This record gives sequence, C-alpha cells and structure tokens, in this order.
Amino acid sequence: MSSIQVGADAQASGMASQGMSDPIRTLALTGFALYLGLVGMAWWAVGRWAPDTVALHILGRHVSLSDLHGKLFSHGFELAVIFPAILVIELSITGWADSSLRRLAALRTPSAMSDLTCFIMWETRLMSVAIALMTFGVALLSAAWVHDRVSALTGLSLSAATWPLALQVPLLFLVFSFFDYWNHRLDHWRYFWPLHRFHHAADDFCVLTAGRIHPALFSGIITGVMPAVVLGASPEAIVDLGLFTALLRYVVHSRIDSDFGWIGRYVVQSPTHHRLHHILDISKAPVGHFSLAPIWDHLFGTWRGDADQSLVIGVAAPYRHGAWIGPDLWRDYMEFWRGLWGGLTGRAPAPAAAVSTPS
Repeated sequence: MSSIQVGADAQASGMASQGMSDPIRTLALTGFALYLGLVGMAWWAVGRWAPDTVALHILGRHVSLSDLHGKLFSHGFELAVIFPAILVIELSITGWADSSLRRLAALRTPSAMSDLTCFIMWETRLMSVAIALMTFGVALLSAAWVHDRVSALTGLSLSAATWPLALQVPLLFLVFSFFDYWNHRLDHWRYFWPLHRFHHAADDFCVLTAGRIHPALFSGIITGVMPAVVLGASPEAIVDLGLFTALLRYVVHSRIDSDFGWIGRYVVQSPTHHRLHHILDISKAPVGHFSLAPIWDHLFGTWRGDADQSLVIGVAAPYRHGAWIGPDLWRDYMEFWRGLWGGLTGRAPAPAAAVSTPS
C-alpha cells in the first residue's frame, strides 16, 4: 500500500472519529444544560423549604446544627457543579476520543482508576481519616486556630476580613499561590519527594489527577494554614478561594491543549504548562512551573516556557495503578520515613534525587 493511501486512510479515520464525537459532544452539552437546570431548581427548593438550623437530641445530648445551607453549598458545589462542568467543557474542546470522561467511563485506564479512587476517598472523607492517621493530626490544624495563637503570641492581627469580597479573593489567591509555590518546591525536595511522587505517578492526564494526592503530605500545612494566618481573610473569601483553586487544579490536569496565551504565562497556570511540570524525561526540560500563579515561577527562575499535550509524563518508579492504591501509598509512606530518618541520623544515605526532582 502506498504512503499516499496510508495517509488518506489515516485522514479518513480521523474524520470518522471526529464525526462520531460530534453527536456525543452535543449530547453531553445538552445533558449538562438540563442537569444544571435541575441542580438550580434543587438548590432553590432547599433554600425555600429546608431549615437552615436543625436541633437534634442524640444520646441524651442537645446538638444544634446551623448554617446548613452554607455548608451544603460549600461542600456540594465542587462535586455537583465544578467537576461535571470541567468534564463537559473539556469534552467539548477535545472531543470524545481524547477526553477524561472517556478514560474514566469507557477505557477505564489504570491511571484514571487510581485518580477516581482518590476522588471517591476525598468525597467520602476517607482521605481525611487517612490524613489524620498518617500525619498524626498535624495536617488537619485549623487555620483560624493557628491565626488566633499567632495573634496572641505576637500581638499582631492582620485581617482583610472587612474588605470587599472582590478584593479579598484576588489578594488571598496571590498570598496562597506564593505559599503554594514554595510548598510545591518543598514537595520536590529529595526528602518529601516519595510522598509527592504518587501524584506524579499518573502516566496519563485526567481531570481527576488533581486529587491524586498522598494523604501523608505534611507540607500541605503550608498552604492549608499560612495564607489565612498571614491575611486573616473572611470565611466567605476562603470558601471562594477553595472553589477557585479546585476549579483551576481540575483545569490544569485536563487534556485541553492550550497555554492560555498571556493569561497562562502570568496570571494562572495552563494545562500545557502543567504537563511540562509532569514530564518524565527532565533532561529535555528540567522541572519548573511549580505555581498556580506563573508570576512566582518568573520571579524565582523556574519558568520553563510552553509545551503541548504530546509530552510523556510519569515517574521512573514502578506503580501498579488501578483502584487498589493502598500498597503504593504505604510503600511511599515508609520510604519517606526511612529517608527522613536516614537524613537526620546519618545512618542511612539520603534518598536519591528523583526523576522529577530539580537539581
């Protein structure tokens, strides 16, 4: 068969694939529009008829639950709106063949199944239990509690809580992204890398890769607590920041092949920049793009330019992938403690520099 014929067949195959994806894309967009309508009606019904405060008597004790509407919104909006929206937006841009939805629902790739398992563990709060056990509760410290203790000890109490929400959220994101940048750099340090490596073990991007996080990631206290300690933002601003960063993390782990232009270079990270961060062969492009706000990569010398979705990602260490993630999590956890103990005592060599660790 001639090369011309092969090329023609490939082109025809691509056109057929695109043609097949269009009905799926239309169906997904239509279905999502109807779904949003149902979610909106359900939320209206909750606000109109469901009580915002409930008093219960449990085992002889009086328990009062207040602000139920706000709690439902803060906990349910990401799951009910943000996550489905990203899946549908990605599908509408990439088409069915290259979508995360296909990898999760049809192909059920091992890497995507690990991502899905982590997502379910987060949503069912099983991951919070694992975090409490593996970090001895340290990573669950309340930001408000730490802020109050720092204020009591130093006499300083910075607070932007009285500022308009439209000013609080961008400022809080700037402060958050600064600490997140250095937190991420710490994760790539040889001692913390065994825990962060679980996230980089994904060998195929999926929207849910955003939640593929080891529960013993002690460094998370930096971004979980410090921004609120420094700024003292209002609870509403912290909720809005949480929703925005969740949305952004889903987007940067999506399969959308875009660098977002100047926005991706200076304002928020893009999917192609983050894929370059996950690259397997760092001899071609040393690790960079650590920040959700690229300005910090520019300022601290870790900006690495643009890339595309064809880059191979992953780590050299073997991972079984799939739904049973327990053995991988435990192995990485023990490797972390062995490396840290060896580094502190000098009785064992420090962990070797990881494939995805900058020099």
